[in-house]
Amino acid sequence: MTGTQQSDKTSPVWLRVAQREIRVRTRSKALWISTVAMIVLIVGGVIALHVFSGQTTNYKVAVTSPAAAQAVSTAAQATTDVKIETRNLPDRAAAEQAVRNGDADAFLLQDDTAGAPAWRLEAKGKPAAELQGYLAQAVAAQTMQQNAQTLGVSLPEVMRGAGLTPVELDSASDEAGYQYGVTFVFGLLFFMSCQLFGTTTANSVVEEKESRVVEVLLAAIPVRSLLVGKVVGNFVLGIVQMAAFTAAGLLTALAVGGVPHLGSIVASSGWFLVFYVLGFGTVCCLFAGLGALASRTQDVQSATAPLQMIIMVTYMVSIVGKGAVVTVASYVPIAATVTMPARIFAGTAAWWEIASSLVIASLFAALTVRIAARAYRSSVLHTGSRLSLLASLRADRAEPTAARPTGA
Repeated sequence: MTGTQQSDKTSPVWLRVAQREIRVRTRSKALWISTVAMIVLIVGGVIALHVFSGQTTNYKVAVTSPAAAQAVSTAAQATTDVKIETRNLPDRAAAEQAVRNGDADAFLLQDDTAGAPAWRLEAKGKPAAELQGYLAQAVAAQTMQQNAQTLGVSLPEVMRGAGLTPVELDSASDEAGYQYGVTFVFGLLFFMSCQLFGTTTANSVVEEKESRVVEVLLAAIPVRSLLVGKVVGNFVLGIVQMAAFTAAGLLTALAVGGVPHLGSIVASSGWFLVFYVLGFGTVCCLFAGLGALASRTQDVQSATAPLQMIIMVTYMVSIVGKGAVVTVASYVPIAATVTMPARIFAGTAAWWEIASSLVIASLFAALTVRIAARAYRSSVLHTGSRLSLLASLRADRAEPTAARPTGA
């Protein structure tokens, strides 16, 4: 007997069932295709975020005088978000022609036709708002400096008391776009795992019932070992897949660099894996218990409909949920898998809120495991019409015992 065979004989029954589930699922092409496709999407999304968030807008401003050139230079030094270049041209006609030809985005000049010099910004169409804003600040500062010198006072004296200091009243992040993106990704990953591995667990239970294979299995192993093995096998696959997704995203972010809020994303991703273990484990148990209520594969969808609805609501909250909705959902089991890590990323969750949510999720997981196990034990050998969950919990079916060989 080989070492592997000896190990199989001595390992717990549920572990052998789990290993069988893993072997069967990893042979599925759909699993590998969906996993690779999701990793490609995650890597591509991180790279696209880096490219678009790191792009700098370039503006070319035509000038015909030293004063205008100085104003453009001042505007260029005042920002790193955009790049403002100066194009020195000999006269106004040449500058306006450059704007019309697209060689310059705008033409900055001082127009003294009204008696007092005034700044003009000419463009082909309406000037870009951000360019106009930076240039307006530059020409205002330059004009105030000139006027202060004319009046014989210093600019600091003129500007004394005119400063404006921004103050944050709370620690909430104002990057709503990134908060939405992180929450959406968490919700999408959880939704995909539940659909791929949760429904697979339910279908596997029903297929064994429909083909009567479960009767052969339960003649050799306890029903509890069969249930635990199925849940653990699919749970492990889901955890490995989620870890691969998370690692692909974080490693790509570290490789490309320049991704905003990377530290907060890493921290919230770690919390997501913690909540994911509880949430996904609960979902797998519920799928196995509800799947046992059906006697045919056609009945799986109706048997698992309540759980599917909960998962869909969790996914929808990750897309459109805001404010108090997300706060309340972060304490609701299963929904907290997505919403609490999102609040951690946004900086709106205190430590005691995280701890409370984990305790609630753990207690709910323990309760649902007992309910799912009872439903599975009462329904796995039932044939005919589909049982309701309440009927399965009321049933008092003795657990089948493993068959024992006769003789010595």
